[in-house]
This record gives sequence, structure tokens and C-alpha cells, in this order.
Amino acid sequence: MKLKLTVLCLIICTALTAQAADTLQSFNLPQFANPFYDFFSRNYLGVEAAGRGYAGSSILGSGLNVNLNPASLAPDSAMVFTEVNIKPPLSADGLGFNSRYSSPVPLAVFGFSFPITSKISSAITYNNPKSIILDDFSIEINQGADIVTRYPTYYLHQLSAAMAYHYSENLHLGLSLHNQLHYLDDVLFLRSYDRVRDYTYRLRFQPGIIVGNNHWGLGLNATLPTPVEWDLKYAAYESTLPLELGLGTHYAFDNNRVAADLRFRQDSEISSAFNDHISLHLGGEKRKGNSIYRAGYFYSSDVFSGLIKLPEVVSIQGDSIFWDEVPAAVPIADTAQHFLSLGFGHLFRDGSINVSAMHAFVGKQRQTQINLSLSLYLSSFKRKDFLYYE
Repeated sequence: MKLKLTVLCLIICTALTAQAADTLQSFNLPQFANPFYDFFSRNYLGVEAAGRGYAGSSILGSGLNVNLNPASLAPDSAMVFTEVNIKPPLSADGLGFNSRYSSPVPLAVFGFSFPITSKISSAITYNNPKSIILDDFSIEINQGADIVTRYPTYYLHQLSAAMAYHYSENLHLGLSLHNQLHYLDDVLFLRSYDRVRDYTYRLRFQPGIIVGNNHWGLGLNATLPTPVEWDLKYAAYESTLPLELGLGTHYAFDNNRVAADLRFRQDSEISSAFNDHISLHLGGEKRKGNSIYRAGYFYSSDVFSGLIKLPEVVSIQGDSIFWDEVPAAVPIADTAQHFLSLGFGHLFRDGSINVSAMHAFVGKQRQTQINLSLSLYLSSFKRKDFLYYE
């Protein structure tokens, strides 16, 4: 009988331990800055790469590709470029009032590139690698007569300076300095109606190298780990923005090009509950005259799935009756995604236009993103027939 009771206790303890492992009890980063929200918050910057499955770490090109690998910035005439990303809202599981994740500000990239010498090129860009708003998180008060509505927000604003040195036809070195502003607004804490707003600044370094040219190439880049801290009145966070690695290759023949990238992000450095993130990117493009047609596929792995316990202000007990109906934890579905992408580009005398679309056709989170860009040579602004097209 004692043996049976002992075995039963062991089974119960094992079950309780397994259940606890499925629930993230606390965060090392503010809630929406965590990588398990990347299934929506991540903006895939670079319309050309987005069209070919977001592959392009080894391809020399314009400033639109510089976020993948700074060594890819080819020396060319001075250009100004802009890109917008459109992401339709996505339903937020586990929350009431038809809550959804949204990203209403479409500006993704704005910048200009210019040659310094025949072998050195440079670019300065504003870009928006992450953006997410929970639209909305509502709390009923006064027996349902009133509603307090919250819009927890996380934006990563990034001002980048990149420089590439083209040592020879087949050796290209680059470095990007990313000035990051991690902005939070209306941070969610249960049992508090305070609207906490804060930001933190970090400088991140991204070196890169490409061996090859426009016909073939191998590319490698790394965004180095960086410590980060937050003090949000009701909670303090101390963690690391993790190491990111990208390895890519491409081969061109006739008017065609195929490319492949493999990327790694060490999310386990943030929390032992997280898996390291891996993504595989495959794509190609075909040029006909001044038009370029692109297609691709990529896979993004799961970081964390299970329940997350929402942060709570335990010292505040007022209005507790209204908070009793608010969920203390919400589910995070498997964040693995399989994307298909299509893209189109057109070159004209004054610059180029590009469009791409990607959709996660397999996975719990069916994210969609549309990219549009316009690039113009600065010298074109001086001509009387600027943007005249027959």
C-alpha cells in the first residue's frame, strides 16, 4: 500500500511539474518584446529579398538589402529609397472583445545610399524591424456599465549607418551600427490602470562579409549580443538581445538567380524556456528586360508555445472585483510558420519600384505581409523630365 501511494505521489508531482513547464511564470523582457511574439511583430525588411523567400545575404545590391548583410551594399550612384510594409491584423487568442494584433504604421524603411570612393559605399536608414499593438485589452468595471480599454504597444525604431568596403571583385566587407530605440506604451500589468510608457536605447553591431560577385557568392553576417535593461515602475527586467547569425549563398545563370539563406538567433540566452530560433530561406528570380519576377519559400521555427502568466501588480488590491474576470494567463500557440512569397520589380531610368507579398500558409499563426518600395537616383531630381516615362 505504501509503495502504491509513493508511486501515485510521484505521478502527481511529475504531472504538476510538466504543467508548470508549459506556463511561463515570468518574463525576462517586457511582454511584447519577447521573441514568441515575432510571429506577428517581426517586419521582414527589404522588398527584393522578401520576394525571393527573404533570401539575399550573399547578393550585392542597393540599400534595400543592407539589413540582411552590410557587405551587400554595392557602390552605385547616390540613391534615396523608401519602403512600406502592410500587415493585416491577426486574431489574439485567449482574450475577449475580439482582440487582435495590429501594426497600423506602414513605414518600414527610409534612407539614402551613396558611394564614398569607387570601393567604399555607405548608407543611412531609418527602419522598423518590429512593431505590434494589442488592439485591444479591455476590462469591464461598474458591473459591466463601463470599460477600460488598453492598447499595449511595442515598437523597435532603428537608425542604422552602414559601410561596405569592396576589397576586390570577389571580397566585400561591411559593418552596420544599429541605434535601437525599444519603445513601449500602455504596458499591461494586471490590477493596475496606470498607463506605463518607457523606452530604452541600445547600440548593436552587425559585421558582414561576402565572398563572390553578382554571379555567385557566399555571405556571412552576425548581429552581436547586447545587454538590455528595463525599469517599468512595477517590474524591472535585465536580459540580453541575443546573437543573430546569417549564412547565405546564390548562383546566377543566364537571366536567372537562385538563393538560399540559413539564419540562427540564440533566444535561449533570453530564457531557458525558449528554443533557439532557426529559419531556412529558399528563392529565385528571373529578369526579362527591365522587369524582375521573384518567388520563394521560407520556414521559421517555434520559439515558445504554451501559457504565459500576465504580469501583475500584487501590491494593488483596489477594484479587485473587476479584475476577477480578467484572464491571468493567455495561450501562445506554436509559433512555427511556413511562408510562400512572390515579388516583382521594375527598373527605369530614374530608379526602380518593387512589390512583394508573403503569407504563412502552414502554421497556427497565418501572418501576411505586403512590401512596396520606390528607389530614385538623387541625380535624377535635377532633370527637367524627372520621372517622365514614355
